[in-house]
Amino acid sequence: MMAELLAWFTGRSVNRRKYPRRRKPYRATFSVDGGASQRPAIGLDISGGGLCILTQEPVGKDEFEVRATLEARVIRARAKSVWQDTVAHEGKSVWRYGMRFTGISADDWDAVVRYASDKPVEEPHKAKDEIAAVRMTPDDANRLLPAALQRRLLQVLVDRRRLAPLREDITPLVQYFYSGVVRHNDQMMHRLTIQSKVVGSEGDEMFETRFAFDDKGETVMLLN
Repeated sequence: MMAELLAWFTGRSVNRRKYPRRRKPYRATFSVDGGASQRPAIGLDISGGGLCILTQEPVGKDEFEVRATLEARVIRARAKSVWQDTVAHEGKSVWRYGMRFTGISADDWDAVVRYASDKPVEEPHKAKDEIAAVRMTPDDANRLLPAALQRRLLQVLVDRRRLAPLREDITPLVQYFYSGVVRHNDQMMHRLTIQSKVVGSEGDEMFETRFAFDDKGETVMLLN
């Protein structure tokens, strides 16, 4: 689920401008063992969707960890090779990888987008809860969020009186907004906001509830 959601999230143009790509060399490293051993690389470009790097040796895996130094900030992400080839660099043959992000914290992703937009990477006064969210269409939600997870999240809203009891013949009055991933207790967690509505005799009530859940949908955290 992580890879599919991140690919959808970073590739979206609805409600967002097309992500700019900044073509400027930067320092980078890569690791195939979860970060225990970092090997040198050179970053060529980067955007909200992914990055391109040069390595002195073939990586040997299609998906691995990359760390990029953007200004004074080190961005840590997991990425998957979309294409690769060999090119000449300073008279030597090196390997070039074009990659898309499959795992990155929301704060780091925000920093990448600012860097690619030629804005300051660090925004010290930016609240963590102000991370941009992308609205999911009903088709997006049904395709990317397992049905069992959706039912579990909606039942939490029902229990908190933020949604009418679920019925098979009635579509729940909800909208989903996905905000990428964030690291929590050394685990990558998806961030999802659900806007729900309860229709009453004296008027409608609107609610906004934030969740975080792991990639398997087994651990679910209510954030508000």
